[in-house]
Amino acid sequence: MITGDHAGTVKRVAVDAGIKVTGVLTGDEINKLPPEKLAEAVRKCNVFARISPEQKLNIVTALREGGEVIAVTGDGINDSPALKAADIGISMGISGTDVAKESADMILTNDSFTSIVDAIREGRKLYDNLSKCVKYYLACKVGLILSFLVPLLFNMPLPFSPIQIIILELFMDLAASTSFVSEPAETDVLKRKPRATKESFMDKNMVIGIFSGGITLAIAVIAVYFYGWFVTNDITITQTFAFVTWLFGHVFLALNFRTNHLPLLKVGVFSSRSFNIWMICVAAFLVIALNVPVLNEYLKTTSLGILPILSLVLVAILATSWMEVRKHFIKEA
Repeated sequence: MITGDHAGTVKRVAVDAGIKVTGVLTGDEINKLPPEKLAEAVRKCNVFARISPEQKLNIVTALREGGEVIAVTGDGINDSPALKAADIGISMGISGTDVAKESADMILTNDSFTSIVDAIREGRKLYDNLSKCVKYYLACKVGLILSFLVPLLFNMPLPFSPIQIIILELFMDLAASTSFVSEPAETDVLKRKPRATKESFMDKNMVIGIFSGGITLAIAVIAVYFYGWFVTNDITITQTFAFVTWLFGHVFLALNFRTNHLPLLKVGVFSSRSFNIWMICVAAFLVIALNVPVLNEYLKTTSLGILPILSLVLVAILATSWMEVRKHFIKEA
């Protein structure tokens, strides 16, 4: 809290507002501090009284130089320098002055501070869902490339026919990626620290997620493919094994990618309507694709018994389950 009011009044208002006061610093005290001491003081204190517009600017600058992500709210002319210097300046739409509105990045049209919380929640949800969508889509591409490279190294037939690849690209990847858009916000979204302003969208965690997810899919498909080829030596059966494993691998990978931090069981495996519809469509498509003779010939697949299909589902689950186990360990840590 930064204000021009008296220190005693400010402290009382802060306590009434639910702010845990760690220290009160006045404008006169700030004037006596050298720049390096000011940076240390603003990290320890969170209530500032009798502050001038220039001092507000200095406080914001000191916090930003210390690596903090700063949002400033204000409605008066004296708030405009701090609003302009912050990572995001937020002005009141009703009571705010024209100067404050022009200096701000965001204007609260209803003057309600709770709108800031709603905006943060919605913004983080959109960012999360976009990153999940991109991570999932690229992970599938990495998995597809690896699934082709390994058989080529051993001079074996390819694990998927061209028509199967088209089905995978148009039906699986895009449909699942679209489902991420409607994913609700994770319950811990407001407990996270702000992202660093210079942090790249394609950060280290996303790159690790892309390659770990892609390698996971590839391992499941390659293992089933090699087994099918050396046991049956039938390319149609082998490609069917790989195709079914790839479909279920997509489903379970998408389920694991639905949450970044929380275990999926806490969110609910079937809590997303879009994902439920997509999974039902995948199951229905698979039943039709494996049991209709015309589609068998067109998709280069063959009918499989219930036990082989359950075995392939189990392989897909086991291959991707480490992601969910990891979330539990990270949460406990």
